[in-house]
Amino acid sequence: MKTDTSGVIKPIIMANITAVILIIIKTVVWLMSGSLALLSSALDSTMDFFVSLFNLYVIKTSNDKDNSIYNYWKWKIQWIWAVLEWAIVWFSWISLIYFAIKKIINKWAIENLNESIYVMIASIIITWLLVSYLSKMAKKTNNLTIRADMLHYTTDLYTNIWIIVSLILIKYTWYIIIDSIVAIIIWIYILTSSKWIITEWYHMLMDRKLDQEILNQIINTILNTDTRVSSYHFLNSRKSWDDIFIDFHLVFDKEISLLDAHHIWDKIELEIKKTLTQAKILIHLDPYDDSDEGKSF
Repeated sequence: MKTDTSGVIKPIIMANITAVILIIIKTVVWLMSGSLALLSSALDSTMDFFVSLFNLYVIKTSNDKDNSIYNYWKWKIQWIWAVLEWAIVWFSWISLIYFAIKKIINKWAIENLNESIYVMIASIIITWLLVSYLSKMAKKTNNLTIRADMLHYTTDLYTNIWIIVSLILIKYTWYIIIDSIVAIIIWIYILTSSKWIITEWYHMLMDRKLDQEILNQIINTILNTDTRVSSYHFLNSRKSWDDIFIDFHLVFDKEISLLDAHHIWDKIELEIKKTLTQAKILIHLDPYDDSDEGKSF
């Protein structure tokens, strides 16, 4: 059943619109001034836009579970996006380093410094308003995607502050090298803070299991929901974005009826889903412990 996502989609759309406005403003002023710090900020805003755009796609398709050809299609597209974004980050960083070194060697000047400072002040105000709005909506909806977007734009807010400080220093000292240094520092910071992209991609590709604390809760539920459960084995798990997949074998006395075993299965599944609402649980019923006979699924 589909749920109402309108309260979540609106903040992401606002984030996309804000990112486009910032990209246009920063790019125009970068072309006017030649500031690499502004270029790095424009590239960062471009990344923000693509991240928010993907978040919008994720939210809009989060309830589209019916697909007769690709039964588990929904989240696997993530790893393609993650690799592409990581590649864009590295390409942008290498390009920026190239221009920064070239600027230092050729001693390129920065023009229209006052205009650049005014634009960065406007960018800080716009970004602060967006972060405040996303923070409010995150508290209201408790949505992880909105919270992630809020943290992302908070990072953008800090980089904008760094840039305006560097432009002011250049204005009063005329040490043009400050521009290249700040641009490189910003992109090193972005590279290190965005390492989660490739980390999450790797975990998703390799089907990383749930944290041990969560698995212990599942084991406790299996063993304590009904005394007629003798034991369990072959407990496996993985997480794909918001979806959690769990499978295991339940061992009963061989005299138990299929109906009773099925009722116990339902009880255990419901108990697990009280805390893991997104879990998809597959349970195999065993009349004896066959764990030493090899894994069947």
